[in-house]
Amino acid sequence: MSDRLFFALWPDPALLQAMRARVAAIVDSVEGEPQRPDQWHVTLEFMGQVPHERQPALRAAAGRVRPSSFTIEFDRVEHWRKPQVVCLMASRVPAGLAALVTQLHAALAEEGFTLDARPFRPHVTLARKVRTAADSRLDPPIVWQSSGFALVRSVTAAAGSRYEPLCWWNHAVEGG
Repeated sequence: MSDRLFFALWPDPALLQAMRARVAAIVDSVEGEPQRPDQWHVTLEFMGQVPHERQPALRAAAGRVRPSSFTIEFDRVEHWRKPQVVCLMASRVPAGLAALVTQLHAALAEEGFTLDARPFRPHVTLARKVRTAADSRLDPPIVWQSSGFALVRSVTAAAGSRYEPLCWWNHAVEGG
């Protein structure tokens, strides 16, 4: 048995509400399948199918990561032609986010997991199966204050994939 897993930043309820208000017009303006807001996230590392017996090692690796707080400013909307998605994008990767991804990759590699070699690009997928859409600036940007990261299971269903956070790791607390 195995699960399709990935690590991600997951929005808190207040951020999710603010994002819904800001991106509703964007999603409504494209022809495609909107991503449900309760599924919005920033993928840190996609793991693919992980056998149940390897999942404790995955959790142990994540437990060794010591992230700090950071803020992401999503200031662009981009259409990616090949995967046919419309995404919120950040022009700049904050140092804290880059450090989180680096630490997570190192810890996973220590446990023998194979990782994606592509450069990390923080984004939130808003719609899928979009054949054409214009890129644009988002002013003011959507500000995402990170509060930790999650291990998420992707469950394929007739209505599409459903993402279920399984475990959370919060930011290191100073002095604790």
